[in-house]
Amino acid sequence: MKNVTHHIKINELAKKIVNKIIENKEYYKTEIIQYDNGATVLDMTNASWIGGKLVGEICMGGLGTVNFASYKLNEHFIPCVNVHTSQPLISCMASQLAGWNVKLKKEVEKDGQIKKKKVFESLGSGPARAKSKVEKLFDEIDYDDESDCAIIVFETPKLPTEEVMALVAEKCRVGPDKTYALCAPTACLTGSIQVAARIVETGMHKLHEIKFPLDVIKDGFGTTTIAPIAKDDLGAMGRTNDSIIAAGMTYYTIEVEKDEQDDLFELLKKAPANTSKSYGRPFLETFKAADYDFYAIDPGLFAPATYTVTNIKTGKSTTVGEINHKLLKESYNLN
Repeated sequence: MKNVTHHIKINELAKKIVNKIIENKEYYKTEIIQYDNGATVLDMTNASWIGGKLVGEICMGGLGTVNFASYKLNEHFIPCVNVHTSQPLISCMASQLAGWNVKLKKEVEKDGQIKKKKVFESLGSGPARAKSKVEKLFDEIDYDDESDCAIIVFETPKLPTEEVMALVAEKCRVGPDKTYALCAPTACLTGSIQVAARIVETGMHKLHEIKFPLDVIKDGFGTTTIAPIAKDDLGAMGRTNDSIIAAGMTYYTIEVEKDEQDDLFELLKKAPANTSKSYGRPFLETFKAADYDFYAIDPGLFAPATYTVTNIKTGKSTTVGEINHKLLKESYNLN
């Protein structure tokens, strides 16, 4: 995967949005925590609708837009997001993908022995990933972010400590006082919104998994329902996944020669969620049946319900996949 837009600094772009939240924290219903080392944590657990939207846009490194709309699920009225980006490789793969497993272990004494105990672990998304480059994925992405700050997003109810923020700063090669984390559990409004806002990224990630060349993708647009808030994070994880799997619709433009088009359109048939052997039941049921082991679930399940792709070289389009309202209603516990 190659990209020549090196002058874009996604952490600096995201920092502008972070500053907006900090300056208007009451309006966005955000709690700001400032550590002694200068690191800043934004607790978005109780954030407003717009607060959730801004978290989605921060996850995309300031290169994507999240807007609200509505979705008719049979007789039910459900909010949804419309997401778009014209820098899909950077905004989705180099930023929004939750690919950095941030964990901190401390030495503790137990039974006379010194052992390491995990005190924090969460998948990190957002533009800090492009600064740390700890993931193998960045061997494939020709992008360097020269920002002097680092912005990370954690989907967790447990706020990162000062030591965790120092670790993020070290990996990103910036000062702790230039390091910011936004946090929210899955079972809250921000959680539902920011996961739905991953619709274009989820589509891109699945395309990467099936070896679709991401560098031919020029623009991405997606829409999916914002899952009703669940009573706990486990239930919320199920519902937010089902929003994308059962109702997520994506649209991408590509630019390829006519002789390459048919092969790519054929490859696209492997992308939608319904091609997975794990497809068919609400995600939480599938997860329980797998004894809560993610690795026992076919990774191909994590994909949008539908893809539409237009080749701007030929003007030809194709659509694959299907919407599954029955599955979504079961997941959302709708009558």
